[in-house]
Amino acid sequence: MRKVITVHGGRFDLDSIRPKIETIVVQFDKYLDEYPVKTAKSKHAVMGPVAKILERAQTRKWDAPALTGYALRVHEMNPKTRGYLSPAARQALEEGTAQLVSLCRDVPVTAVAKVVERIDYSLYYVRRKKGIERLENTRQMFIRFLQDKYTNNLGTLTDAWGKDAKDISTFDELRYPSDKSETYKKAGAAKKSDIDKFWEQYADQAAREEEDENA
Repeated sequence: MRKVITVHGGRFDLDSIRPKIETIVVQFDKYLDEYPVKTAKSKHAVMGPVAKILERAQTRKWDAPALTGYALRVHEMNPKTRGYLSPAARQALEEGTAQLVSLCRDVPVTAVAKVVERIDYSLYYVRRKKGIERLENTRQMFIRFLQDKYTNNLGTLTDAWGKDAKDISTFDELRYPSDKSETYKKAGAAKKSDIDKFWEQYADQAAREEEDENA
């Protein structure tokens, strides 16, 4: 009767492939810089087609060209992209996908899920940080817009906004000018008008919050 031989593999060290993980994150981040959804509230929306790439790559059943083609199709199906992807963004997507597929095949099968998870959350952090910065830049732009309109006089602003300015003691306490929130819907005419005029003037420069269902 043959003896059963059990082999115990050593614990895989994720830090040993950190440079490869960081390179993949950089490539996907370059691609997502051109993806139209940048400030969505859901993780899946923020990650765009990359979320689907990560999901499928860890099965180790996809090759890089097929997986890139799938991602490109997902990209094109988003009406906000208008079917366009710049050569630089396409190259970043191709390289990130090829490196990901290769890495998933090189590491032990038991480590694949952890590797993909590390890439997933590292990239999510980068994208959320950029999204938050974009929204903060828009808030600061809105503050400057109101300072110009009200000649940097907070009292003039609070007089115009009435109850909508009751908790504002400095211009820096003004919040992001959402035109989709419940606060906006309940706001008085003056505040609504200022927010609407801001977006009319700065829509091309400012970052809009994305609703999950539209992302």
